[in-house]
Order: sequence, then C-alpha cells, then structure tokens
Amino acid sequence: MVDWNGLYKWSMEYQDGTAPSTFKAMSKEDRKWLEDAMKQYTFNDSDRLTEIIKQLKEWSAQAKSTAA
Repeated sequence: MVDWNGLYKWSMEYQDGTAPSTFKAMSKEDRKWLEDAMKQYTFNDSDRLTEIIKQLKEWSAQAKSTAA
C-alpha cells in the first residue's frame, strides 16, 4: 500500500517556501494514473519472494520427475 500521508508530509516539509502553495486534492483520474505507474515500477518484496519460491518448487518437482 502506498503511504500517501507520508509522501504528503515529506513534500510539505521540503517545499522551498518561495511561493504560496497551490496544493489541491488530486483528481480520481490522476490518482489512478499515479498508482498504476507506481505499481508498474515497484514490487512487494514478500509477493516477489512467494513467486520465486513457487517457481523453485515447480523446477524441483520437474527435476525429480525427469530423474526418476
């Protein structure tokens, strides 16, 4: 899950303050686009490890069946 609140707090902490903030709520379309973009370029470590373990088990089963 994306930590939107943490990202917002960080953004507000590091603005340079040279102009008034023009921050406004993100539209649903923009939010969906951003979430989809972030999902494409990031991954969940536990999900990825689960995929790797599954693949290793499949390869192991195949190796055992061809060796027998």
